[in-house]
This record gives sequence, structure tokens and C-alpha cells, in this order.
Amino acid sequence: MISPISILPVLCLLQYTLADPCTSYTLLSGQYKRSGGYTLQSSDTAVSDNFLSTGWYRFDSGAGNDMVTSAPAMSQCGTLFPMWMQGTLPSDADGEVTRTVCIVGFANSCDSTLTIRVKSCGGYRVYYLVPAPQTATGYCIGEESPCPSDQTSASGFTPCQALSPVNTAPSVNVSLEYGQQLAQYQPLEAVFKCLHMEPSGGPYWYDTYWYINKDEVKVIESKPYQDNQSWLYPRDWVHKYNLNMVVKCSVRVRFSDGGTPGHHNYSMEFQAGIFPSSSTYSVKEGETMSIELTVSVPVGCFNIGFKEGCFAHLYIFTPEYQDQVGACQNYTEQGPVSFDDKACGIEIRSSSWWLSKTLNVTGKTDGFINAKDRDVFIRLGSERNGMDPSGVWDNVTIPDIKVFLYDVDKGMNNKLCYARTDPRMETFDKKYWTAQLAGEFIMYRDLRRKISVHALFSSCTWDGWLGQGPCGCGIAVRVENSLFVHRTCGEISYRYSTPLIHHDTVYHVCDNRHIVVETGNPWTKITLPTGAIVNYRVGHRWLYNIHITPSIFDEDNVDGLCGNPNNDDTDDFIPQGSTSATPDKNVFQSSWRVAINSTMSLFGPNPMLKSSDFELQKYCECATKVSNYTDPLSNHYTANCSIATPALICSRKTTSESFTSTCENYQNRYKREANDMDFSHEILRRSVDSDDVTDIPPLTVDPQFDPNFIPPTPTWKNGWTESTARSHCENAVLSDPARAECQKYIPMENRTNIAIEECILDIRDAGTTEFTSYTIESLKQFCFEEIKKYEIYYDTNGTQTESVVDRIGKIVCPNNCSDNGVCTGGVCICSASFVGFDCSHTKSTPPTNTSLPENGLCTTSKRECAKTNIYGYFLEENIHVKLNYFEITDSGKSAVLSTHTTVATYIGLTIIRADFPMNSRRKRSSSANVYGSGFDINLSYDGVNYGDTMTLIIYNDECYNCNASTFECTLKPSCPTATTTTATTTEQTTSGTRSTWSATSQTPPTKQGGGRWQPPEKPESDEEENVHMGLILTLIVLAVLILAVVSALLYMKLRPSRKPSPMTDGTSTVECSQPPRQHYDTISQGRSRSPPPRYDTISPVPHSDKTPTEQSESRPQTASGIHVYFENKAYSDN
Repeated sequence: MISPISILPVLCLLQYTLADPCTSYTLLSGQYKRSGGYTLQSSDTAVSDNFLSTGWYRFDSGAGNDMVTSAPAMSQCGTLFPMWMQGTLPSDADGEVTRTVCIVGFANSCDSTLTIRVKSCGGYRVYYLVPAPQTATGYCIGEESPCPSDQTSASGFTPCQALSPVNTAPSVNVSLEYGQQLAQYQPLEAVFKCLHMEPSGGPYWYDTYWYINKDEVKVIESKPYQDNQSWLYPRDWVHKYNLNMVVKCSVRVRFSDGGTPGHHNYSMEFQAGIFPSSSTYSVKEGETMSIELTVSVPVGCFNIGFKEGCFAHLYIFTPEYQDQVGACQNYTEQGPVSFDDKACGIEIRSSSWWLSKTLNVTGKTDGFINAKDRDVFIRLGSERNGMDPSGVWDNVTIPDIKVFLYDVDKGMNNKLCYARTDPRMETFDKKYWTAQLAGEFIMYRDLRRKISVHALFSSCTWDGWLGQGPCGCGIAVRVENSLFVHRTCGEISYRYSTPLIHHDTVYHVCDNRHIVVETGNPWTKITLPTGAIVNYRVGHRWLYNIHITPSIFDEDNVDGLCGNPNNDDTDDFIPQGSTSATPDKNVFQSSWRVAINSTMSLFGPNPMLKSSDFELQKYCECATKVSNYTDPLSNHYTANCSIATPALICSRKTTSESFTSTCENYQNRYKREANDMDFSHEILRRSVDSDDVTDIPPLTVDPQFDPNFIPPTPTWKNGWTESTARSHCENAVLSDPARAECQKYIPMENRTNIAIEECILDIRDAGTTEFTSYTIESLKQFCFEEIKKYEIYYDTNGTQTESVVDRIGKIVCPNNCSDNGVCTGGVCICSASFVGFDCSHTKSTPPTNTSLPENGLCTTSKRECAKTNIYGYFLEENIHVKLNYFEITDSGKSAVLSTHTTVATYIGLTIIRADFPMNSRRKRSSSANVYGSGFDINLSYDGVNYGDTMTLIIYNDECYNCNASTFECTLKPSCPTATTTTATTTEQTTSGTRSTWSATSQTPPTKQGGGRWQPPEKPESDEEENVHMGLILTLIVLAVLILAVVSALLYMKLRPSRKPSPMTDGTSTVECSQPPRQHYDTISQGRSRSPPPRYDTISPVPHSDKTPTEQSESRPQTASGIHVYFENKAYSDN
């Protein structure tokens, strides 16, 4: 059976094919230049019907409406090669006929032919036309020509007659007039009027002609002076034309109603729409210019009473816009201009439409030294405007505005501030010096906003190393109320070093674009909203390199140890609070020191992080589509706004969500006291997970630390001299292939000489060549980062298989990847048998010097004990973990009851996390009493060779004290009471442990089951015993129920007949046993527990109208984290 749906396309095709061409055609009106009486002028564009679509057409022109049947000359009919029809025009009786069309050529009047069809439809004819085979070739329609200026006719075409000219000098004007009534509303709409003076000698009647973009769109004949029927209404042109069009009118005067009209009086062209003062502008990166726009057409309104609230929006359409709102594009893809956040577009109000508009455009830095100056086209356009039912301002698109963008990034070429190894320092303007003092110092500080970079220096001394001077051991980056910290030392000292087992990392990032952190091994990159970039290289104990690359907005706007990147090195060593430079580098460095207990410290316990106390202009990228006309303009074409400067450095990478935290925005609340901010290190951690234990001591200061102490200049040691050190350093630096290759593309001579001098001083201070590799690595890092700034070095130039960036990226890896891997993009991709950032570590060698937090003890009253952090120095992210489960019983530590292997979660260079299996025991200890459980933990890079054992013990610290070394647990006298029975006193002695309990004593040792160790109040069996015990209990319950039913029936049958007592005498008492006391903080329910409430900090919260999401951020974090909002149907269980 044939489906009706399947034949719909056939029916549609038949309907189109069989439709009567007399009623189904395309009308071409007003094209009088097709007439055989019109000669192509030099200013004309030749008619070209090669763009014509095949189909039926009808012509309507005062010059004639039928195709000519005699050959015209070349350049007649408004084209170079006219086309005319052979034969006669058909009559109604002839029906549809076929005719041959000739194309006039250079040689003859019928150079080539086409076949068309013609049909007479009574008062007109229609033509089935096909496209012309070439350009400047068109069909010739009609034979009349326009009347000359001193003659006229009814049609305006020949034959003409002489009439006395009547001049009117018309002009186009536009105003708001009443439109057609809509229910109870009286709309206003924009109406064009052809205004002219009334000639003397009247009365006269007037013909009014309207043209849009030279097309005749409306003719009103023989109307009295200023008759409103002669106006051009929206219904006459909307949906056919859009604003930013040219409107023109003409007037012909008649001496009597219906008489012969006179000549045309044409108006000047009227530009209708919104137009910029120029079509071309120029702006530098980082600067802002204004585009003035003039509006010439009013905005209508659905009701005159709401005129103040009616408006039209024109949004920014950029030819290249972001493909999604949530991500900016890379430097090479993002738009080159930004717009202020007040509106990415123009708003035109009905009540003040005539006022000029301004669009502020900012040239955006792209971080590149461009191969050439860029240009971009800005396009303004509108969607449907529902406030104006006439549709005048719907779908408006103005011609593109061209903006030349001049590159200024080259001004930051070869600028870098760094702290390297001991530390050797260099300012932005290339002044080299050595920092000798220890402490926290401001390297970079923005003078406009609360943005700063601090460095931490402390003694490098450790066992077996006799070096002198401080080393870098911390970096802190602050952007308003966001903070990122990486610290490797625990104390500021000149006498000794205190490397942290686990590096202190603080991620208090309020927004993933507020400050972009891209962690790596060994380099981490931090992008500031000003466009400046911070890179640092972390090692096991130290931060070997800190690099700060300025942006074009930093000139004359930053200070600190890095100085001011203004190409003037005379102001590089200005102490804080001074206006003149000092030759004493120790005085200079000391002035930028920050006391760690002050609120200015970013490493100390009391940082005061408040947002800037002034509003900063935002700059936005315009990308989104408008959804409907009622949305505020600021909701559309605005995305990813920079909160500081025009330097919105947009890359697709953002700070990882695991690094971000909910921060209170202090913008516009500047008087909030600093002590109102709870900003302890506890809150700054990545997670509130009870198992996320870090054991990081706060930064302290050596009690003997003297801030005024100036370390003596180090001396040569271990047999080294300046001569031997120079020989070694020159050979190491100059022979490096990456440095030699870089020098072909960027200036490297000065950097090379400085690197050699730094290498020599490092050998003097350390008595070893250990730091040479870090100096060369820093030089190569600078080379690669500088090469990547040049847009030209990304091109392959067509003849090369790889770009300069690709080529350099293959030779700048640390230690050349130790010949155990491939260098790509400056990063080592190690072969299967090696790990490490330089591929120098064999994968079969497991991690060493690893440890567990809290001395390997996990207490169930404070932690869930579902996972543990592990400290060490981890050379890759894929680390295997072996977990051997055991129990602590009367006999001490049991044998391994189960083994589980997993892959750790990589947190950072010095910390990973291992999750415990949910059901650890597959085999139960034979002992009756279980005091705790735990895991022997081993790590491996290859999953085969495991390292030293770390032991973790899990126990209930409310009842026991356990030791991870001896595996002994002793009962606490304060263990909570669980049961009360009449049992006798029992005394049990285990190896090394004595536990005594009685009927009235505390909770006894108990059996343990399940995945993690459970509290003694609620024992659980393992899986196998649970099944057996469940069956046994079920059978017992069934037997008891059967016995009870039988007993009840027998009792009812045999009981004596007597009246029941209406009430008891009140003397009998019922003894009820007290249920066991449950400790809910130790009962596992298969989900994470919230931390216990801090009742000392909880205060009554007043009623709030905030949404559930807003309230959840400020509510007390109690153990009961359930909140339900029925109105919004939002349920959650924390």
C-alpha cells in the first residue's frame, strides 16, 4: 500500500509544473532600462541575465512590457549584448508557444540563440526565461524611452509632449505617525514623507514616486497637496528591504485631476538607518577609540503610552566570533578588538532616537609580535524588535566598519624579569644583580590593582652541601581576592634549610579566568588578567627559576624587584617608598621585604585579600546570539570579560575546577573590616574531605634570624677557581645546541653572557656544578617562550615541513630528555622504560622516601578513613598502589587478609592519593577480638617493582590508643559506654597488650567486618558470614513465629471464661532494656560525612530572600547537610 506521505513530494512537483503561468510568475517592475529605446551609459551597470533563475516572468514598465521582436543595436536595452525574440507575439488564442531568442553579437544580430516559451494572459504576457550564457547580456523589453526634461507624458515615456514645467524641489523626511489600531493599543511607526513646496497658480494634483535603492517601490497618482496617501509606510517596503538603505522620491504635477502629469522633480537621496561617521578607523593595541553613529530613522512603538520604554538594539556581529560562550579562543583565533561591558552594541530609544550614538572599541593585545598590523571588520546588526510591530528596525545590518589594529607587543620584546638559582636576578630592563637576603619579597606589583607576585628565599644549606646564600623556595601570586601559593620550605633562615616533605600549595582561585593556573612538571604557568605571565620551575627542594614576562599594560604601572618595563634602566633599583634609585642592592632588596606575620604577606597566616576599592572598566568579547528582544542588551554579545584592562588574554585553558573555590566578592563592599574575613590555611585547601590530610607546618622564621644581617660574599671552595669555573661554564653554555639555534632568530648574545656569569657565581657559592644545568635550562626556557611570541615563527612558509616554533620545541627539553625520550613542544615524552620530566629515571625503580600523614594513623572520629594522601617526590602521574589488608587482634598484626592494587590520584609533584577498597577483607582473622585494621602500602611506577612499605592503621580513637610501629592497641578508660549486662568480669591478655573489661566497664574488643574498620558498637560480619547468619536468623524467626501462633491458639481455646479487668492496678512495672548507645560519627553509611559543626563560630542567620544556591554558600557546615526547597524542587544531601 502506498502511503499518502510518500506521494506528497510528487503532488507538490505536479502542482508546480501544472500551475497556470498567468497566475504563477515573478514580477519584474520598473526596469525601464531594458527598453530598446535606452542606450547603456558609462555610469550604468550593464544588465546581466546570466544570474536570472529559470522560470516564468512578467514585466511592468512604462517603457513597454513585451519582448522586442526586432534586432536592437549593441549597447541598447541597458546591456552590451541585447537579446530579442524572433517571430510575433502570441495572442490569447495561440496559448503557450515556443520562441527563439537571438543574442546580438559583434558579427551579426543573431550571434547565438536560446529557446523560451511565451503565453498571452489577456492584458499581459508572461515569458518562460532561461539564464543568459554570459555576463552583460540581457533580455530586451519594451521600445519606449523616458521623456526629456522639458517634455512629459502620462507614462513618462515616449511619445512625449511639451508642457510648462512646474518645479516643486521635493525632499525626503521621516517621522513617527499613528499606525493601524491594534486592539486597545495605538502604535507609532516610522513614515517617510516626500515634502515639497506648493507651487503658485494652483490648485494642482500630484503624482508621488518612491524609490528604495533605485528600485521603484510605490506610485501614488493624482492626489491633492500633502495627501497622507502619498506617504511611504512600513507596509510598503518592510520584509522587502532593510534599513541602511537609500530612499528617494519624485513628484510630477498635474494641472487637473487625471490630466497629463509634468516632468519628474527628484529629491536628494536620503540615507535611512544608522551610519558611522567613517568606514575606516585605526587603533593601537591596548588603546580605545570611539565610533560615532548617526541615526536617521525613528524607532516605532506598540503603543504611544509606552514610548519611553520602547527601543531597538543593534548588537555586535564580528565575522569571527567565539564558537561558544564558555571559552575564549586562542590568540590566533580570538577577535582583535574588545568592547566595553556597558553594552556590546547600540541601544536606540523611541523617545530619543535622533541622538547620536557612540561605540567604544579597544584594540586587544594578542600576546604576539605580529608579522604585520592586523585589521578587523565590525558589523552592527539587529534581530527582530517585538516592541515595534511595524518591523522597521528588524534584521538591520550596517556595512562593515574596518579597524586597523597596530601591534605594540613588540615593545615588550626580549623583556623578562627572573630569579634564578641562588638567586641571580634580572630586572625587566635587563639590569643583572644577585639577591643576597632571605625572606619574602615583592617581585612584581601592579600600581592600579591588587595584583602582585611574591618570592620566598631561604638558606640552601643541607647535609653534605657547603653552599652559601639563599635559594628560592616559594612563589605567591595574588589577583584581588584570589591567591595561588607554592612553597617548598618551612622556615626562613640563613643558618639551615627546612625542605617540606610535601610542598605547600594554596589554591584560592575565585574564578577560573580570574587567574589562570596551568600546572606542569617541572614548569607551571600562571596568566594574570593584565596579560603578564609568570612561569616557575619547581624541584624537589627548591624553586630553581621564577620568570615574569610583562604585558604592554605594565609599562609605568608596576614596581618591585623587577622594576618598571619602560626601557629606562636608571630607575630599576628604586627602593620601596623612594623616588630615586640606590646603588646598594641590599638596601634595594631589603626595602621590598614583607614580614610574614603582616597582612601584606602572601605566605604568612594573616593575608588580607580584599578587592580593589574602585570600579575598573571591563572589556568584553562579543559572541552570543540574542534569544529575544526583551532580554537586556548586556546579556548578549558579552562573554569572558576581563576585570582589569583591555588585555583579555583568552586561551581555551582555564584553571582546573579542582583549584577553584567559592570566594565572596568584595567589589562595592570596600569598608568590610579585614578581621571579618576567615582566611586561614585550613579554608584555603583544595578540599574539605576529612581524609585530605596534608600535615603542612605554617611558615616560620628562625629565632636567630636578623633582618638586618648582610651575608658575607661567598668564597671559592672545593678546589674551584674563577678560571676553572669560567672554562666549565663557557663550554657548557656555548656548546648547547638549543642556544645556538635560538640565536638565529632572536637576540641571545647578552642573555648568553649573563648565563655564563651566573654559572660561574653558582660554582663559587656552591662549590659544585649542580646548578649549571638549571642555568642552561632557564636560558632555553627563555629562548622558547620568546620564539613563541613571534607570529611569523608559526608559519612553515610553504617550503618547510615544520615551523620555527616546532623546530625549537624539539631541542629545548631538559637534559635533552636524557636520550630516553622524544622532545616535543619543550616537553619530554619518555619511552616506555623511563619517567621524569627529563626521562632520567628508570620506570622499574619505584618511588623512594615516601611517607603517610599523621604518622600512619587514621582515627575514625576525625576521618572517614576511606583514602589517604601519600607524600614523596613523584616523577610521573601514573603511579600504581598495592594495598595489603590486615587486622590488629589479640595476637597483634594479622597476616595479609586481602590484596588490592589500584592507581593513585595524582595531586601534585609531592603528593598523591590512594583510595581504599570498599570490601577489604575476603578472609577473616581467626582471632575473636579485633582492635583495628589497616593497610601495608607500596608504590610502583611500572606495576611490577614496588618500593618500601608504608603502614596505615585505622582504629576508633575514642576507645583505643594504637601504635603504627608496634601494632599494639590499648583500651582508653574514657571509652563510651555501649551495653549494660550481668556478664562476669573477663580478663584477656594479648601479646604486648592487656585489656580488662566487665559487665559495667567500657566497650570490649569486638569483631570487625565490612570494608573499613567499624566501631565496636555496631559490628558487621564479612560477606560469607552475613549470608549464613542471615539464613540461620530467618529460620529461627520463622520457628518462633510458628510456635507463637500455635501457643496463642491453644491459649484461646483452653483459657477460663471470665471478664477482663478494665484496668491495671498501677503497681506493676515493666522493665525495658536500654538500647545500645550509637555513635553516629563513626557509623559508615557508604557516603562521605560532613565535618562536625564548629558551634563556637555559628551565629543565628537572619531570614534571607536568597536562592537556595546562594544560601548554601553561607549556611553552617553541620553534620546534617540536608536542605530541601519545595518551591524550586531542589533537593540535595551533602
